[in-house]
Amino acid sequence: MEEKVEFKPVDYDPVVDSLFVRVPESEYEHSVMLGDDVVLDFGRLSGKDKLDVIGFEILEASKKFGLDKYLLRNIKRLYAEIKISEDRVEMRISIVVVQRKKERERSRILEMANVGLPTAVTSISV
Repeated sequence: MEEKVEFKPVDYDPVVDSLFVRVPESEYEHSVMLGDDVVLDFGRLSGKDKLDVIGFEILEASKKFGLDKYLLRNIKRLYAEIKISEDRVEMRISIVVVQRKKERERSRILEMANVGLPTAVTSISV
């Protein structure tokens, strides 16, 4: 999938330090755990027949992005590109938060072994 998909809202839970986003108008089918800290949700986007990434969850998000849990509760923008190749899954994620009336951007690349997922590319904007 090469078009940008809008995932709203971004949900951050500071108690478990979990960042979760999902396409609101999608039909959930199943989730796949990648390593100990990333979950990809698969399903069908509204009006589409192809199975695709419709959301994801990142555990220990404050550590991964080097940001205080308070700041992650107020994400202004998020962009993610998820590439699934034959041997690995790569997630490039950028988030923008506001601190002291200034925007701060943090980006991370997360790479995990492919656990048998079909190849795909998904771009997500919030």
